[in-house]
Amino acid sequence: MSGRTPEGYEIAACRSCDAPIVWATSSGGKPMPVDAEPSEGGNVELSLQPGLWVGPVATVVSGPTLFGGTRRKAHFTTCPEVNEWRQR
Repeated sequence: MSGRTPEGYEIAACRSCDAPIVWATSSGGKPMPVDAEPSEGGNVELSLQPGLWVGPVATVVSGPTLFGGTRRKAHFTTCPEVNEWRQR
């Protein structure tokens, strides 16, 4: 799977369920898979931060989006194989 979201983020595939995802960086600096498809019920907004080369940063939002972006869901909440990846 390849391609880009309308915002230009590179689309990858989840290694477990093959769903389209975008790899982002969490606020803690860790890689975070985010569903590529927008979701009105999402609580994650992707944005590019100046000076960062790692790609989009995932920001958790509860109210209006901070950067005027599209809401998405963290793939951890939608992947049917999430337990395969949880650290024990």
